Amino acid sequence: MKGAYVLLLNSPGLDILVGSLGRVSIPRGLICYIGSAKGPGGLKARIMRHFRRDKVRKWHIDYLTANPEIKTLGALAVVGGDESALVKLVSELGEPLIPGFGCSDRKQDLTHLFLLRVEISRLESELSKMGKLIKFLPNGDSPST
Repeated sequence: MKGAYVLLLNSPGLDILVGSLGRVSIPRGLICYIGSAKGPGGLKARIMRHFRRDKVRKWHIDYLTANPEIKTLGALAVVGGDESALVKLVSELGEPLIPGFGCSDRKQDLTHLFLLRVEISRLESELSKMGKLIKFLPNGDSPST
């Protein structure tokens, strides 16, 4: 299945090196990263890669998900969802963080990293209006809809 997703992270607040972006400050709180999965393996393969700490750091988000101080809570995926629509939604529910983070291939977007300012349940409710929603959990539980 292809689509777009919101990866949910819990940050204690820290400064971290993120590839070409250099040293950045990640605030304390619930952090959302917006991505898409259109290639082989689709949503499940992409999201499961985010859940692994041991990986080659290929994307900006890899520097966060590989850091043991940042906890990956899960992901909410919209089957067939549009990445730009998710960025727009999350920007209305949160605060944009690092310019250029995760969107080097989408120059029209300021960032794909946000500090969420609402409860996860509100985000989930809004995402479910966009299409079939699948929840992924990092503990190996099978995804649920």
